[in-house]
Amino acid sequence: MMKNQPLVSVGLPIYNRPEGLRRTLDCFINQTYSNIEIIIADNCSPNPEVEKIAREYVKKDSRITYYRHNENKGWGYNTVFVIEKAKGDYFMRATDDDWWDYTYIEKVFSLFKKDTIASMSTFEEVDTNGNKSKVHIPNHLPLLLQFTTPDSITNLKNYINQFEGFGKAIIYGAIIRTEYLRSETVKELMLSEFLAGDMLINLYLLLRGDLEVYPEVLFKCTYNNERFYDTDKAESKKNDFGLFIIDSGIIKNILRKWKKYFIEQKIIISNSNLRFFEKIKLYYYINRRLLLFYYDTIFYGIDFRIFNISKFFRRKYILI
Repeated sequence: MMKNQPLVSVGLPIYNRPEGLRRTLDCFINQTYSNIEIIIADNCSPNPEVEKIAREYVKKDSRITYYRHNENKGWGYNTVFVIEKAKGDYFMRATDDDWWDYTYIEKVFSLFKKDTIASMSTFEEVDTNGNKSKVHIPNHLPLLLQFTTPDSITNLKNYINQFEGFGKAIIYGAIIRTEYLRSETVKELMLSEFLAGDMLINLYLLLRGDLEVYPEVLFKCTYNNERFYDTDKAESKKNDFGLFIIDSGIIKNILRKWKKYFIEQKIIISNSNLRFFEKIKLYYYINRRLLLFYYDTIFYGIDFRIFNISKFFRRKYILI
C-alpha cells in the first residue's frame, strides 16, 4: 500500500526547542499515512539536546534525515533548505512547537484534486502546554472556508480582506504541491524574511490553484512561544501587529513595513495570469484593506478601552 502512496515530504526547520522537537517527531513517525520523509534542518541550536534528540530519531526511523548548519542562517534560509531537499511532489512545513493528529496527512491529503494546490485541516491555537487559547478566534473553519468558494476571485478577495490576526497565515503549513514552493517568488520572500511573507506566499498559491480544508481540528498551533533566529536583532512580533504603542517612531515603522506588505500583494497579483479587470478589482480591495489597517493599527487591541471605538464596532471575521 505504501508503494502506491505519493511521497509527502515533511520539512522541519528547527531551532533550540528539544522538548517540542521530540513531540513533533512523535506526531509524524506515527502518521497513518506512511509514505513520508522527514527532513530536519537544525539552525545551529546551542542546546546540545536538540542534536541528540534528532540523531536518536534518525536511528529509530529511516524516513528521517538530519542536517545541522554550522551557523544560524535565519529561518528563511532554513525553510528554503528543507524545500530544496524534499523528494516528494507534496510538501508540508512543520515546526518544533506544534501538534498534529496522527491522521493529519492521511485525511488532509485525501482532499487533493486535480486543481488543488494546497490542503489543510482547520486548527486551533494552544498555549505551550497544549491548552486551547481563550484569546483567539474559537472556530477557524468559517474563516478558512471563505477561501474555498467555487469562484477563485471571491476567494482572493476574501483572503485580502480578512484581518491578518485571524490566523490565515497558517495556510503556509498546509500540504502543498512542492513545485510551487520552488518558484523564485516564494524563494525570495523566504530568504528576505519579508514581514508577513507567509501570508504573501499564501496569496501567491491561491492565485494558482484551489485550497481544500478538512473540517476537523487536526492541527494545534502554539502561540506565545517565539524563538528568534537572531536574538540580537529581534523585535517582538506584537509590534508588527500594531498593538497600542506610545512611541510614534515605532508606529511609523510598523505602518511603513505593513504598507510594503500591501504593495507586495499588488506585485504578486500583477505577475499572475489574471485578466486585467480582475487585477483591477483586487487592487481596489488591497487599497481599501490598507486604509482599514491604519485604523486597526490605532484601535485594535488598545488597553485603554475607553478610546477603543472598535470595541463596539469590531469587524468580525472579515473586513467589509
